[in-house]
Amino acid sequence: MSEGGRYRLEDRYLADEGTVFLTGIQALARLPLEQLRADRRGGLRTAAFVSGYPGSPLGGYDGAIAAAARLAPELPIVCRPAMNEEYGASAVMGSQLAAAQPDCRYDGIVGLWYGKAPGVDRASDALRHAVYAGTSMYGGAVAIVGDDPAAKSSTVPSSSAGVLSDMHVPLFYPGDPAEALDLGRHAIALSRATGLWTALKIVADVADATASVSLHPERITPIVPIVDGRPYAHHADGNLLTPRTIEVEREIYEVRYQLAREYAAVNRLNQVTVDPPDAWIGLVSSGITYREVREALARLGLASDEAIAGCGIRLLKMNLPMPFEPGTVRRF
Repeated sequence: MSEGGRYRLEDRYLADEGTVFLTGIQALARLPLEQLRADRRGGLRTAAFVSGYPGSPLGGYDGAIAAAARLAPELPIVCRPAMNEEYGASAVMGSQLAAAQPDCRYDGIVGLWYGKAPGVDRASDALRHAVYAGTSMYGGAVAIVGDDPAAKSSTVPSSSAGVLSDMHVPLFYPGDPAEALDLGRHAIALSRATGLWTALKIVADVADATASVSLHPERITPIVPIVDGRPYAHHADGNLLTPRTIEVEREIYEVRYQLAREYAAVNRLNQVTVDPPDAWIGLVSSGITYREVREALARLGLASDEAIAGCGIRLLKMNLPMPFEPGTVRRF
């Protein structure tokens, strides 16, 4: 909120406190600005690099990023729409490698790739190599993926969860603009904490939605998992030759996956929202689907948590629907 308590349209990108009105696309455009400001409060001098290829439901994202960056010229944010999805992925991979160079002017560079689900397919080779190169511990790389499960603007229904899982990319699934912003912050933090790329699954119901979003500088305070008494330190490396890549794959499975699970647990990303002691069935859902499950239960006469619990139904909301070890879901 601006001085004097008057709301300005640019507050959606510049305000750190109060309530702002955001579309899903604007929430994603705010993400790098908010992260860089948070880094500066934490003593880090970081920059942001955004590249990809537009397509519904992320059409207009590059324009929104550019407009947001113009409002904050003091923040080093570069948006370079790419000729295709592969070039964009390779460029964002380079943003992570840049932090390891002796002449880098920043502590880290936040890399954001954006593209539609078919773009993930086309860029899968570039993205897979970027995952193996890894991310810098003060940068982080996030793939913002526009999924179209209803084939609203695609020839076939599309979902990127399977291919991203195969590429070792933890996938966050927000259900509204506020969650797109908050889970985007967690996606950056998880990428920094593990050296993995992360992703945001954005469907049209989120990208096109509008919402009033409450802001506070300490709204998102990630808890970073500890390994041997200290945070895991990963440095991006472009040496993608055997035998090093075999060792990287081992580390992904044995170290980084466990760190991702611990991050999800300690930050309570996945939650049991209704938990009766005599539950006989559990319903697990994510993002927009969680809201649809609640709506379906409401139409059955189970509109409140108490009514759902009275029927012995346990509800689990998975903001980070990635594979977990047996029994860990009860920790959330």
